[in-house]
Amino acid sequence: MKRRNILIAVIGAVIIVIIAGVLYTSHFASAVNQTQTHVAPGAVTVTETPVPSTGLQTFQIVPAQTTASYSVYEDLIFQNKPNNDAIGTTHSVQGSFKIKTGASPLVASMNITVDLSTLQSDAQRRDNYIKQNSLQTDTYPNATFVSVSTQGLPSSYTDGQTVHFQLTGNLTMHGTTNKEVFDVQGKVVGNTITGTATSTIYMTDFGIQPPNLANIAIAQNKVVITLTFTAKAA
Repeated sequence: MKRRNILIAVIGAVIIVIIAGVLYTSHFASAVNQTQTHVAPGAVTVTETPVPSTGLQTFQIVPAQTTASYSVYEDLIFQNKPNNDAIGTTHSVQGSFKIKTGASPLVASMNITVDLSTLQSDAQRRDNYIKQNSLQTDTYPNATFVSVSTQGLPSSYTDGQTVHFQLTGNLTMHGTTNKEVFDVQGKVVGNTITGTATSTIYMTDFGIQPPNLANIAIAQNKVVITLTFTAKAA
């Protein structure tokens, strides 16, 4: 009888733990879902200021020295990793832009393409899930950004000077285009430009549902995307 009572007690404790785990995961999933809503801005239709015919120099992205990345918080509940920072990167970046230095500097005609099918994080299982179920890279392999306007450029620029400005344009991903603003920092040294461009986007703006694997691996809607780039004069 004593052994039976112990067995019943153990089974009861296991059931309580399972119920508590289910309640916790459901509560956390509900809390995360409440932060998922965001209104997509849609594409911006304002065109760039007419590009001058002289004074501009074209620069080409150097893929081997350029990295596109995403960073998103995820909760890996049964690994006890709340707010785990999932990061994926790729060097598969192509594109070009034009700049003018000296008085009234200008950054124009930026067109960047990133091959999303090549993104890699520290977990192949995550990568496969994102490519197959979230980004659906078999159908939508690329993300593209086309600039529309700049804000915050200085009144003049000299070689080697680091500048900080905002670049507005249209980001197309997963078959949807939205206006996004990148915070850019960079400098020109001779025939080379180096810098970073960062923006915060929301998956649902592009028709992408944030990954949620049975309420035990849940990603937030908000994603920080970063381009750390090197470009050479064409």
